[in-house]
Amino acid sequence: MNKHQKPVLTGQRFKTRKRDEKEKFEPTVFRDTLVQGLNEAGDDLEAVAKFLDSTGSRLDYRRYADTLFDILVAGSMLAPGGTRIDDGDKTKMTNHCVFSANEDHETIRNYAQVFNKLIRRYKYLEKAFEDEMKKALQPHLQSSFSKHGWQKKMPTLLPPL
Repeated sequence: MNKHQKPVLTGQRFKTRKRDEKEKFEPTVFRDTLVQGLNEAGDDLEAVAKFLDSTGSRLDYRRYADTLFDILVAGSMLAPGGTRIDDGDKTKMTNHCVFSANEDHETIRNYAQVFNKLIRRYKYLEKAFEDEMKKALQPHLQSSFSKHGWQKKMPTLLPPL
């Protein structure tokens, strides 16, 4: 009563359909890659715009649009309620964001041009940008954003829409 294993054919593979293969949703990996590149870009907003344009082909902006605009507006990912998730860890935050920008008109206008270039290049980001601005305009978030001078920066940022 000794059980013998049946012979197995070699060289056959299991075929999976592409529609059945799903990528994991990992916004933290996206955040780490984006923040690292933004921090390496230096203080030049033109270099930031070029970085965002070139990484759009490698990173999935369509899938991570909320995370992208959270980082560009607030400097890090936002938790529900408008607080930063990574407030303590400086390696997961960037200074190339609207919150940390100077409150003068010219600086905010330069940030608006970066957003405008990004939206013109990747048209599908337009809806996500509008949703992010609506989220920022909600009254319960304005109180947490007010310490960053958001009310002064918002009118300058919105005209590119």
